[in-house]
Amino acid sequence: MSKRSKKDNLYGFLFTAPFILFAAVFMLYPMIKGVYNSFYDFRFGGMEFVGLENYKGVLGDDLYLLSIKNSLLFVFIVVPMLIVFGMLISGSIFDKSPRYVSFVRICLYLPVVASMVVMTIIWRFMLDPQSGLLRYFYDKAGMEPVNLLGDARWTFVILVVILFTMNVGQCVVLYVANMIGISRDLIEALELDGGNRWHLFRYLLIPLSKPTSLFLFITQTAAVLRVFVVIQLLTNGGPNYSSTTMMYLLYQQGFLYGNFGTASALGIFMFLFTLVLVILQFKAVRIER
Repeated sequence: MSKRSKKDNLYGFLFTAPFILFAAVFMLYPMIKGVYNSFYDFRFGGMEFVGLENYKGVLGDDLYLLSIKNSLLFVFIVVPMLIVFGMLISGSIFDKSPRYVSFVRICLYLPVVASMVVMTIIWRFMLDPQSGLLRYFYDKAGMEPVNLLGDARWTFVILVVILFTMNVGQCVVLYVANMIGISRDLIEALELDGGNRWHLFRYLLIPLSKPTSLFLFITQTAAVLRVFVVIQLLTNGGPNYSSTTMMYLLYQQGFLYGNFGTASALGIFMFLFTLVLVILQFKAVRIER
């Protein structure tokens, strides 16, 4: 290696050193510490090595299994909705007037950039059975108010809607950015061959947006598995644990009950679920190719 190459490599390491140090301290170390803690039981300020007992406890407790089920249900329902509707909305507007496209993107992206706490409080105000906006419309219509947040089925539906509205804007922004970059010659060739909007989606937009779809699948899966603020402020895991997820249970076990070993085991399960889903998606993309 020449002297100039060594100098260039040194500059490269110097520029990346701050990020590497930041990642090692705030990302790599907590991950390693979490794995380490998952093999210990924390009681009365001490630590006792218990091996795989925390993992067995998670897999053998009905509440933990319910939280895993709820988390995976949210992923399997919300993430496909985000990708499908993000694709449909983006494919419907990307070739329209730039002002119109910008207006739609801004409207859909506002919930993404807004504080999740503020958005959840707004939803709480609307759905409150005593003094909420929905109660006002019930009274105006002469109907008996219904506590939607007190019904397990409605609570799940409401959380799906909230997660969808809070994240679909990011999908639309990324999809539109990708579709705008598609060559106009390809679109015109499809139109000359008699292609309609369906053909545009099937033969151009969907195949050429696969990298964006894969990226969104990974990021949105991780985001939905980590959802906490909405559940904490809106339902507290209820009613009857119907909205308790792994992340919410991790918070309870770690910060309310001090069971750091169990909380770490739940965190490892979240990581493994995300990893498995991502690997399956990568394999599906390779098979299609």
